[in-house]
Amino acid sequence: MDPFTETIDLLKPAALLWKQMEARGPWAITFPANPAVVFCLVSAGDCVLRMPGAQAWPLRTGDFVLLSAPDAWTLGDSAGTAPRPMAALAKSPQAALETLAAGLVARIGEPDAPLAARVIGGHFSFAQADAFLLHRLLPRQLTIAAGAPGSDRFRRLLELLGDEATSERPGGFLVVRRLLEIILVEALRHGAAAPQAMDEGLLVGMAEPRIAAALRAMHGAIERPWTVADLAAVAGMSRSGFAEQFSRRLGCPPMDYLLNWRMALARQALREGKARLSEVADRCGYGSASAFSAAFLRVEGCTPSRYAAGFRPAA
Repeated sequence: MDPFTETIDLLKPAALLWKQMEARGPWAITFPANPAVVFCLVSAGDCVLRMPGAQAWPLRTGDFVLLSAPDAWTLGDSAGTAPRPMAALAKSPQAALETLAAGLVARIGEPDAPLAARVIGGHFSFAQADAFLLHRLLPRQLTIAAGAPGSDRFRRLLELLGDEATSERPGGFLVVRRLLEIILVEALRHGAAAPQAMDEGLLVGMAEPRIAAALRAMHGAIERPWTVADLAAVAGMSRSGFAEQFSRRLGCPPMDYLLNWRMALARQALREGKARLSEVADRCGYGSASAFSAAFLRVEGCTPSRYAAGFRPAA
């Protein structure tokens, strides 16, 4: 697998849809800060996205927004409408999820006014133990306009999502969740094709062919005792030039990235509990179980055996 696919696979994204909302007349809703990855799709009408310290961003039918660990943010008909808190929609995210599962829609604003916007929104959950990978993968904000170049495939998925979310077909909620997981991957692919939207991270690194070659080599043989000089040779760059480019694009030095990736693979293996400690050490590029245990303790703050014990089922 390529580094992008491996990272997605390790994170195990799952979509939790919390609301489908129809707004009529003047309206504005403020959503609280969220440590997760939040998304919203404008399936009909238009609205305005407001983020702290940023200009209001107009959204049209078919526009999709992904926000990574956002501060409080607001959707509304205009930048001037006073917002209501999200609590006005439902008593809890779970109650809102149950509302959608029952085929219902949250309606706000003036009941008799024309439809101003229909928004499908929610968040993605990930394997929390590997949350650091999220920072390497996702931009703080990714907006994909309905008519953006190269977004045809993405638009078709969004059309399927909008159709499924507004229908009452059997199993519709399950289909919506699976579509959202595919949409997450497609959104990140779109971000990879437009890396100028991101300051740093895996997708920015993969957009540079020489850095991408080093990343593929590293991921393809994680057990190898890589050095910066080895990776620079794969990239066809000088050692200093490679280290500078890698750090600028990935947001961390090459050896830090390698260590973090090895620890992510180790955590996954320890959670699954199918391999012996020596096998995990060998697979992650350590010459002995003791060397691996020392590195794991330094990074994670606990021994591998104690970490693994937290995921064993009770007798």
